Amino acid sequence: QICSMSTLCIPALHPPTRPHLSLAHCNINMGNKKLHYSLIPLMLLKIRVTSASFLHFVNINRIHVPRETIFFAIQVNQDPGSSRINKLNELLEEKREEFLSDTSKLQEKHPQSIISADNELRNALMTKQMMIRETLLSTRLPLPFLHRTKLGQSKIDGAGRGLFATENIADGDVITCYPGDALLCEMPSLEDGNDDLNEKDYEDDFDEDDSIDEVVLWGSHVPCYDRYDDDSVFDGTESTPPLTAYAVSVDDIYSVMGHPSLDDNPAYYGHFANDGAGHLALEKKNSQNNIQAALELGLSTEGEIGVEQSIAAYVLKSLEVANAMHKTPGNKELHMMTVATRDIEEGEEILVTYGPDYWAGHA
Repeated sequence: QICSMSTLCIPALHPPTRPHLSLAHCNINMGNKKLHYSLIPLMLLKIRVTSASFLHFVNINRIHVPRETIFFAIQVNQDPGSSRINKLNELLEEKREEFLSDTSKLQEKHPQSIISADNELRNALMTKQMMIRETLLSTRLPLPFLHRTKLGQSKIDGAGRGLFATENIADGDVITCYPGDALLCEMPSLEDGNDDLNEKDYEDDFDEDDSIDEVVLWGSHVPCYDRYDDDSVFDGTESTPPLTAYAVSVDDIYSVMGHPSLDDNPAYYGHFANDGAGHLALEKKNSQNNIQAALELGLSTEGEIGVEQSIAAYVLKSLEVANAMHKTPGNKELHMMTVATRDIEEGEEILVTYGPDYWAGHA
């Protein structure tokens, strides 16, 4: 796919006879990268450029082109979604290289537990690559190109604040990032003399019988007065929900948790996206809301609308109204972002699916 705001002209034969006599040489300049293509002008012409960077200009030199030659124009447009994802990945890679070359800065930015014993335990297991990954998961980067949303009163009854688009957002485009203000990290316990753990212990799937400790790591940007103690992280307080209510899983080891009080950066608003059908997951059996949802979704309403039917109604309705999802921007899983799953109009509320496990844990 060629991504550019310019028009590319390609010579083609008409009629398509003796195509070997017509050869176009195409030099594509992308910043400091220069690609050279020899194009056989057939009726179906495919050009592939792996970078989504802007093409600054395109030069075509024709060699041995016969008289019966026509030109057709291809309008090639910048894919905004790919551009934003690529920009985010470029910034993450720059930060990764910076931390690789500057150990002192990595140690300064590396997320820490508020419990000293946890930090001492983890320091015995940490490799530099593991430290870099945790640091990038818990870092807020300067991303002005992701200022595309705002907070407001959700249209869902009882949901509190919601996330709304401030511009039209295309299907597949990045909406915002999901912050890792705190990381929930699972790691094997060092109990029972198991003191020779290494990075492989982190990366391998744990058996159900393994002893697992959960450690809460706070990003260096989070002020000390905004950091919860571990009891509040998991259980909440009388006035605040548990921080795990804002957790999204990255993989088997890490989950990112956005802090609800850190709400001044639109580039990191992913934790304010609501589930559009969460109320159905909390309904009691035979509730009118679930009966209505079952009817709308074509589910059977004969007999009792119990737990299984309520879960089915919730899942189908949540998927139906959702317009976004949380995912990582690449296979290195160094950050979490929120991406549109369909076209979203300016002013529309951003909705995701939390899943039945979330509601079962927070009912």
